[in-house]
Amino acid sequence: MKALGVAFSARKRGNCLNCVEYVLLKLKGQGFETEVINVYDCQINPCSHCNYECFAHELRGKDEQCPIQDDVARIYSKIKEAGIIVLAVPTYGGKASSLYCAFTERAQGIIKSSEEIEQYVSRKNIALIVIGNIPAGGDLVYHTVVLDHYECKCPPLSLLLQSAEYGQSSVWGTLIEDKKVRDRLDNLVKLILRRLESKR
Repeated sequence: MKALGVAFSARKRGNCLNCVEYVLLKLKGQGFETEVINVYDCQINPCSHCNYECFAHELRGKDEQCPIQDDVARIYSKIKEAGIIVLAVPTYGGKASSLYCAFTERAQGIIKSSEEIEQYVSRKNIALIVIGNIPAGGDLVYHTVVLDHYECKCPPLSLLLQSAEYGQSSVWGTLIEDKKVRDRLDNLVKLILRRLESKR
């Protein structure tokens, strides 16, 4: 089984990528094939300048392709292939990063049927890591990101890391250096493995 991690931060290396890489390294140690996607290296555009091609069958009686050419479809294809998905989403201004929001809204142009929802989402073992600075922003984003996965057959495993809780500022990207943070990520890995074992 393949484990895929996706970090939705706007900077090249920070808390999101560090945490995703840590979790994926632990899973690799358990024998899983792993891959990390850093969306910093990708082109992700929001829905824009289109004619609702994602609803073309309903509107015009035929299927049409999304006109936006970027890396979104490629990332979704990797999600489709993986059995474990680990997503890390940062909090910007009390909201989920725009890269994450753009990525999720574009799903409607890729996932076309209930059968494809099964392939992309509901049968997956999904773990969410939301990284905020203070509770006033992180908790709202946390609930938003969890609700984005309401179609999962099992609620996604989730973790909220708030920098202030560890006496840090999120801008430094040093959360992974705190043993308490690593302990929580270790526990997330244990929960992923336990859920996999329960499905066998």
